Amino acid sequence: MNRKTLWILLAAMVVIFTWSRWPAGGTKSVQEEGGEGSTGALNGLEQKIMSFTIDGRSPKGVKQWHLEGNSAEIIGENIHLNDLTAIAYGEETTVNLTSDKGVYNKDKGEVELIGNVNVTSDAGFTLKTEHAKWSQVTKEIFTDEVVHITGKGVNASGKGGMANSEQKIAVLREQVIVTMEPSTRVNCDGRLEVRYDENTAVFHDNVKVVDKDGKLFSDKLTVNMDPETKKLAMVVAEGNVKVKRGNSYTMSEKAIYTDSTRHAQLIGKPRVVIDPEQLSEIEGRGE
Repeated sequence: MNRKTLWILLAAMVVIFTWSRWPAGGTKSVQEEGGEGSTGALNGLEQKIMSFTIDGRSPKGVKQWHLEGNSAEIIGENIHLNDLTAIAYGEETTVNLTSDKGVYNKDKGEVELIGNVNVTSDAGFTLKTEHAKWSQVTKEIFTDEVVHITGKGVNASGKGGMANSEQKIAVLREQVIVTMEPSTRVNCDGRLEVRYDENTAVFHDNVKVVDKDGKLFSDKLTVNMDPETKKLAMVVAEGNVKVKRGNSYTMSEKAIYTDSTRHAQLIGKPRVVIDPEQLSEIEGRGE
């Protein structure tokens, strides 16, 4: 497996992580819609607004995020936004977000994003889903819908996702499929968990990796990146590990690949099964 490909996946998940940083309080600016009943209650409607903006700033006054809607309806503590757009200014990247609709509840500290949720990063990544919620209390953004991530030679998808800015973790929950150029594909039935402070990505449950060199199967696959160089340092496959090349394969309980040695160490009753035709070729070459 190319040593850069799984780091590309880690970088893609940064989109989710940066997205999870907004909003955490701020100031708002509104423009009321003119006309009769614009400020009166009608079927629970308290106020109609032609435009709504709210900005979040750091204690030092630095702008951290911006949220706006082309039109809005204020009903109780909820602000219903149409054509929602938002910008989150991260330490390393800026993220733009759009959705068809949004509901901002200032009491609960939640933003609900509804319809064609599209997140783009100036680092070149895009995240799409149909519905998501962000909680100011837990600093967590989550969705039960299918999530698609694309960019820089990588495509990732999964059912359900979560990111927490305080814990520095991002998760695709199940049915994960990751494809990376030129020809690497990683599937797992369980979750893909990325921890930024630990520089790791972990695939769970029925993991399958396919690339030009062969196939790898395991119950769990952990990718460790070098925190300084941001390159692949170690890959650890655990549980029912099977590495297949052609019709021959190795089996073990654990396999460790390190970039420094560029060799895999098999641990736990390793076995080698060689295809008879391949064995004949090896014997014919005198190997």
